[in-house]
Amino acid sequence: MKNKERKFHYAWLILVVASIVLGVFVPIVNSLSNSWQIAVTQDLGFTRTDFSLIGTITQIIGVFLAPLVAYFLTKYNFKTVWTLGAFVFAASVFGYSLAQNKYHFYILAFFVGTAYITTAQIPMMMLINNWFEDKVGLATSIAVSGVSAGGAILSPIISRLIANYGWRTSYRVYGIIILAIGLIAGLFIIYLRPEDIGMKPYGFKEDEKLEGQDIKKVQKSYNSLNVALSTSAAITTTFFIFLVLGSVMNGLANGATLQFAPAFQEVVGVKTAGTVISLYLVLGVIGKLIIGKIADKYGIYYALILGSGSLALTFVAMLFVGQPWGPWLVAIIFGLGLAIGTVIPPLIASSIFDRKTYGEAYGFVQSGMQVGAALGPLLVSFIYDRTGAYTLGWIINIGFATLTGIFWILSHNSAKKYANTSEK
Repeated sequence: MKNKERKFHYAWLILVVASIVLGVFVPIVNSLSNSWQIAVTQDLGFTRTDFSLIGTITQIIGVFLAPLVAYFLTKYNFKTVWTLGAFVFAASVFGYSLAQNKYHFYILAFFVGTAYITTAQIPMMMLINNWFEDKVGLATSIAVSGVSAGGAILSPIISRLIANYGWRTSYRVYGIIILAIGLIAGLFIIYLRPEDIGMKPYGFKEDEKLEGQDIKKVQKSYNSLNVALSTSAAITTTFFIFLVLGSVMNGLANGATLQFAPAFQEVVGVKTAGTVISLYLVLGVIGKLIIGKIADKYGIYYALILGSGSLALTFVAMLFVGQPWGPWLVAIIFGLGLAIGTVIPPLIASSIFDRKTYGEAYGFVQSGMQVGAALGPLLVSFIYDRTGAYTLGWIINIGFATLTGIFWILSHNSAKKYANTSEK
C-alpha cells in the first residue's frame, strides 16, 4: 500500500537524471560531433576523413568495452565508477580545445570513448530497468528522448559558439557542462538499485499476485519472448547472429547521419544548419515516443518497419538536400528515423531476452552498433573526399537502414523457438 500511496517515487528522479545525462553526453559523440568538423579542419589543416577518424576511434573503444561495462558497473561501486567516468569525459572534451593537430584529437578520442561507454546508454538503461518494474517501455522512451531534446537545445548553442567565439571555446563550454552534470548526478542523485536506499522499484507489487486478465495485460505490454539463454549459449544461434548483424547495420546507418551537419553547413551555412539539426532533434522527441507507443500497442515488428523505413527515407531525402526545401524535408522524416538508433535497440533486446539476461545481451547489441557507428561516418566522409559529393554515401545507407529492420525482424522471429526457455 505504501508504494500506491506515495505520490512521488524516486524512480522518476532517476528518469529525469537519465534523460539529462543522455541529452548531454550522447550528442557530443553522435549527432553533434561533426558540428566542429569544418571549423577544425580549416583551422588545423587536415581532411574531413581525418576528422571522422576521431569518431571512429571513439566508437571502436565501445566495441570492446560494451560487453564488459555492465559487469564492472555492477561488480564495483556504481556511483564511484560512473562519477569517475563523467570526470574523464569532461576533461577529455575540454582537452579537445587544446589540440594542435589531428593526433592530439586521436589520443583524446580514446579517453572520450572509454568515458562515454561507461556513462551513457548502458548505465542509464541499467538504471531504468532496475528502478522501473512498471512502465519500463515508457521510461525507456522518455529517457532516450533526452538525446534528441538535448541535441536540439545544444545544437544552436554550439553552432553560435563556433561562429562567434571559435571551436576551442565551444569545446571548453561543453566540457564544463558535462563536469557539472556528472558531479551533481554522480555524487548526490543516482543509485544503481532502489534497494540501495531502502526502496522498491516503481510498480513493485508486494504480497500481490497477478491473475487472469492482469497477466495477459502484462504479457501484452511487455511483449517479450523471455529467452533466458546466456550470451555464451545464445551466441551461435541464428537469432543472435541476426540480432548482432542488425545492430551493425543500425550503427552504420546512424553513424552516417553524423555527416548531415557538414552536408547542411555546405548548403545553408553554419547557423541555419544548426537550426535544421535542432528541428529534427525536436521532432525526434515526438518520434521516439510514437515508436515506443507503437511497439507497446502493435508489437516490435510495426515499430521496426516504421523506424527503419523512416531512416531509409531520410537518406533518400538527403539526395535532394541541395534544393531549398531539402534540409527541411530531411528534418521532418528524420524525426521518426532517429528512433531506430536509440529507442528500438533496447526494445528489440528486451522483446527477446528476459530481465535477467537483458543487460548482458544489450551489451552485445550496443557493441554491434558501435562497430557500425565507427565505420559509418568514416565511409561517408571517405566517399566525399574521393568524389567531392555525398550522393553515393547516402545511396549505400538506404540499404543499411533497410537491412537493419530486416535483420531484427528475422532475429525476433528466429528467437520464438527459444521463448520461455534457458536451455539451448
